[in-house]
Amino acid sequence: MTTPAPVHGPRTRTALSTWPARAARPDDGAAAALLVVVGGVPGAGKSTLLAHVGADIPRAVVLDPDRYRRRIAARLPSWVPYATYRWAVHALHAVATVLYLVRGPRPGHPLLLHDTATRERRRDLLGLLARWSGWDPVLVAVDVSLGDALDGQLDRGRVVQPDEFVRHWERWTAQRSMLASAAGGPQGPWSAVYLMERCDAFGQVRDLVLHSSPVVVASRAEGLDGPGQANPCAA
Repeated sequence: MTTPAPVHGPRTRTALSTWPARAARPDDGAAAALLVVVGGVPGAGKSTLLAHVGADIPRAVVLDPDRYRRRIAARLPSWVPYATYRWAVHALHAVATVLYLVRGPRPGHPLLLHDTATRERRRDLLGLLARWSGWDPVLVAVDVSLGDALDGQLDRGRVVQPDEFVRHWERWTAQRSMLASAAGGPQGPWSAVYLMERCDAFGQVRDLVLHSSPVVVASRAEGLDGPGQANPCAA
C-alpha cells in the first residue's frame, strides 16, 4: 500500500473576501436559501462541526450520515461491525440529500450538508443540483494534516480502510490548491468556496449560517468563541 504523502508547503490562512450576493430563485426571484456543504477527508471533523453548529442554530437542517449510523447501530447487537451496514448508512444519506435538495429551500431554514467533497465531478454535480433547485450553494472544505485526519478517525472509533483513505487523500491533495485559490469567491456552480482549518471552521460556519455575513478567518489566538459558543477544538 502506498503511504499518503503530506501536503508540502506552508499551511496558510487566506484572508477571505466579502460574501457574494445571494442567488435568485428561478421561480419567484427571492433570495435563495443558504446551503453549506462541509467537505473534507475522513477524520477531518465534519460531523463534529455540524453537530455543534446544528445545536447552536436549531432552525438549520443538518444532513449527516452519522445520524443514520447511530440509528441503525441502536437497533443492532453491539458486536455487529459498522462495516457490515456502512453501505446502508451512505445510501440513506445520499437519498436524503437528493430529496432535500430537489424539494428546494424552506424560508429561514439553511441546510448544512456533510460530504467528503473530494470527488470533483460529484461535488460539482451536487452544486449544480442545488443551484437548479433554488439553493445558494457554498462549499467549506475543512483543511487538516494527514496526522490529524488519522487521529480523528481513531478518536471517533471508525477507521476508513487504508486503500480507501489513500484515494481520498490523493484526491484531496490534488485539489487543495484549486480550492484555496477560490479564496471565498465563486468557483464552478458554487457561490463561494472556502478552505478553512478545522478549528477556524466551526466559528466561521456558525457565523455564516447565523448572519450570512462577510467571513474573515480569525487566528486561534484571537479566539472564535462568543458567549455561549463552545468551540469543538477548544481544550
